[in-house]
Amino acid sequence: MLNVAFCDDDIKFLNSIVSEAKRIFKRLKVNTTIYTYTNGKKLIDDFEQYHSYYDIIFLELDLPVMDGKEVARKLRLFDKKFKLVFVTSSEQEVLNTFQYDISGFLPKRLMNERLFLIIDRVVTAIKDDNPQLQVFKVTITGDKRALIKVPLNDIMFFGSVNRKSYLHTKRRTYLLHGFKFIDLIAQYSEQGFVDIHRTCIVNIQYIFSVDDIEIRLVDGTLLPLSRRKRSLVLDKFLQKVSEGINIRK
Repeated sequence: MLNVAFCDDDIKFLNSIVSEAKRIFKRLKVNTTIYTYTNGKKLIDDFEQYHSYYDIIFLELDLPVMDGKEVARKLRLFDKKFKLVFVTSSEQEVLNTFQYDISGFLPKRLMNERLFLIIDRVVTAIKDDNPQLQVFKVTITGDKRALIKVPLNDIMFFGSVNRKSYLHTKRRTYLLHGFKFIDLIAQYSEQGFVDIHRTCIVNIQYIFSVDDIEIRLVDGTLLPLSRRKRSLVLDKFLQKVSEGINIRK
């Protein structure tokens, strides 16, 4: 699943490019969630709130109030990994945009001819750059939901509290939406995680020590350890240590 944002104050063109892009993503068999903006300020605000929320941004250069280059400059302060495609009627601007680490430059008059090639190239680049990205739907506040992408190696552990599943990363904790803890155990036990307790499954890379009734993570977090699972957890931990694994910090 890719999150794709389009920002253009020309509503007619915005609807046109979104419609064509959806058709192309479908043809490429890429699932997407599309977001549209008519001003750069709103795009910046959302990007800051949901850091790394967009994989691809199609950004009009000639936006009013704050032009596309200024919007791009601010977005790059938050994240340098997203793929940026500038869209414009002023084709001579191409020479002034490379400093923003663009993945494509789309003249509006050539949209039908070039959009497929740009999307195909960008999607391929994302797959090459992020082979281990995990996608989750999370609850932000109340009934507000968002899709996030988290590198597998950034996940420290999954926890279950009162039948709710939580994702714990190095930076923050998320309340997962639509995930059963038993399904998380089944999926991630095959990806370097170990089931330590009926309420926890842990990324082995982050285990610092294994005691009788708890484990300690590299950041000092203590998690309960089931006595009947201790032997298996200890065996997997020692196996990783013997393989020379890098402890995550």
